Amino acid sequence: MELRIHKSTLEEAVSETAAVLGKKSLLPVLNGIKMEVREKELVFVGCDGELMIKKVIPVHKGGFESVETGACVLPADFFQDLVKKMPGPVHMKIVNGRMMMESGGVKTSLSALSTEEYLSIPDVEWDGSISMNSMDLVELVRQTLFAAAKEGSRPVLTGIHLEFSGNQVQAIATDSYRLAFVKKRLNSGTDHSCTVPMKTLRELMKLFKNTKECLKIHITDQLFKVESGELTLISKLLDGAFPNMEALLSKSSKAELVIDKNRLMYSVDRAGLFAKDSGNHQIKLRLTKEKNLNISSFSPQVGMIEENIPLIKASGEGAMDVYVDSVFLLEALRATKGEDIQLFYNGTMSPLILRSRGDDEQVHVISPVRA
Repeated sequence: MELRIHKSTLEEAVSETAAVLGKKSLLPVLNGIKMEVREKELVFVGCDGELMIKKVIPVHKGGFESVETGACVLPADFFQDLVKKMPGPVHMKIVNGRMMMESGGVKTSLSALSTEEYLSIPDVEWDGSISMNSMDLVELVRQTLFAAAKEGSRPVLTGIHLEFSGNQVQAIATDSYRLAFVKKRLNSGTDHSCTVPMKTLRELMKLFKNTKECLKIHITDQLFKVESGELTLISKLLDGAFPNMEALLSKSSKAELVIDKNRLMYSVDRAGLFAKDSGNHQIKLRLTKEKNLNISSFSPQVGMIEENIPLIKASGEGAMDVYVDSVFLLEALRATKGEDIQLFYNGTMSPLILRSRGDDEQVHVISPVRA
């Protein structure tokens, strides 16, 4: 195995594929990335058994020159750090089971392992594909992933549930205390539904955030695949039935408020300072007789804060009086597009619903907390 390649090309490929590797394994081969030199391309693979990222560099791109075909596994962390410190183009060659590397006047070697025991996710036969704008998919993930459960007894809630139907996709994430819903248009596709793990979606955002071309998405009963150009991501799906949340997205309410998003965001952020020590970061939202939204918070150790925000519109009956988690509300506001927010209120112990004014593509639902 022998090749030549520009440092920047090598560094980028190693960084992208090594990102999937998590905690150190007792088996050295599981802490590495696989490199395979083929006659017309160089392939990098990083895999932890649940998620795999593959990068393919065609010959002559990025200074890649295939001298002799072959494959090996190199220790990801050390290899990544070493490549960053190389002064220029890199010459790599396997000699007696070690990867010899030269760059400028620098000569070094790394232990190279066999690929026989390397984990991989099989690239199976895929039925059809879904075409989606890369920025739409990245934004869809950004606007929902924060609401997924970080851990818990229901693993299916630790990801985003995707429903592809016709020319649109719907994404739902929930940790049982809040919910984020977003829908986007597709260029083309087939009907599928799946629940994709949080780690997979975080890596997806990193990989494709600067991609301009459309992404191809493939789904089976167990796997989720996204590809664009030189990059391919394949992930196992989460098992279990995702709960039906459609009833929570209703617009019916006792009161509807329209308010400037930035003013509300800054006010919630300030009130949250006084709610840091409470277990649920509780702040109070109250509709005043003057049709202002009163936001307050109290901490026995620190003090209190209170402010009134004028409303753009207030309709419906009954006074709004509800306690919510300031962190949940702030994250929902930051993820919501538009300048004005609609708040739908149904009672002290009913979920608070947020929408961007005039936009049905995004909904956030937040359960109240007990005072």
